[in-house]
Amino acid sequence: MIKKTIGVSALVFVILVVAVYFMAKSFIFASPKNCTSCHYMVPFYNKWKTSTHNKVPCLKCHDYTPLNAISGQLRFLVGTYNPRPLTNVPDKNCLQTNCHEKRLIESKVTFTKWNIGFDHKPHFKSLRRGIKLHCRSCHSDIVQGEHVKVSKNPCFLCHFMGVPEGQAWTGCPSCHTSPKEDIPYQGRRFSHKKAIKAGLTCNVCHIKITEGTGIVPKEKCFFCHVERTEKYNDVRFVHEKHVAEKQIDCLFCHPRIIHGNIKMVSKIPSL
Repeated sequence: MIKKTIGVSALVFVILVVAVYFMAKSFIFASPKNCTSCHYMVPFYNKWKTSTHNKVPCLKCHDYTPLNAISGQLRFLVGTYNPRPLTNVPDKNCLQTNCHEKRLIESKVTFTKWNIGFDHKPHFKSLRRGIKLHCRSCHSDIVQGEHVKVSKNPCFLCHFMGVPEGQAWTGCPSCHTSPKEDIPYQGRRFSHKKAIKAGLTCNVCHIKITEGTGIVPKEKCFFCHVERTEKYNDVRFVHEKHVAEKQIDCLFCHPRIIHGNIKMVSKIPSL
């Protein structure tokens, strides 16, 4: 009799939670402002409010299912609920109709601020250095300081981590084109066009273009996992779990790599 009562009570509880979820999804969750009542997310809300996505409600992008609602209520009742938001944005939501459904067809774009050519298709369809990327790998809302805007910091991690200071994993021309006009340097005019024709590589002059290694300190694992570092050296496993499945931002674990003209050659070669 007691087991039956418990079973019925649990069933009623689940039905109520699901009913409340669907009612909340239709009426309450439709306004992102209401999400701030339970979650510690005012900075995220403020970023969203001033972004190009400010007409898109939270659940149009973020996953929040009846299972999330039920488990959240249960964790709240037993005192283990964490009000800090941590939710995924599946790639299918970014690519849904009336959003970015043509992104993989019209895949090539130019970042006008940096004049860098970028092709979404190979980054999305193929593994990059053995890692499966997703939309939020580059469109980060924390590192850049704006909601769902491109951050170049993950790009620097992929292109420079583990390579010499004056080189890039895919080579400089994969992102940059050389200046077409002669540039002044040390009281002379320097022609990149002549340098390339002479067979000079970029690192002859740009001898150091990065600062930082990007290597995750093992202690960082303890922020989430207590005494669980046995998989620290299994790079593929770690990235499959944290990047592909959980969509953890790269810079949550990795320290930044700074990219630029960190150190130039003291004397440019004669051409």
